[in-house]
Amino acid sequence: MNKLTLLLLIGILTGNNIILLDKANAALKAGMYKEALEHLIIAEETMPQNCEVYRLKALLHEALDEQNKALSSWKKYIQYTNDKNLIKEANI
Repeated sequence: MNKLTLLLLIGILTGNNIILLDKANAALKAGMYKEALEHLIIAEETMPQNCEVYRLKALLHEALDEQNKALSSWKKYIQYTNDKNLIKEANI
């Protein structure tokens, strides 16, 4: 596989991952929690070290009053972020 093809493939995969997060965020804001969770499950499978996936999952589980799942997602969020301000947000 040549470099151009590889870069194009990476761009497509990365773009699709960002779209998943955007869709999950929009669904979450619209109160469409089941749809948001579906997008987040796929996003977690394709980019398991992206802290934003876990932040959105934590917010979703909080909205559904699923405190144990929310706590688990916040812990993963802290594990994958380096932003000290965001870690403070997660610890609140």
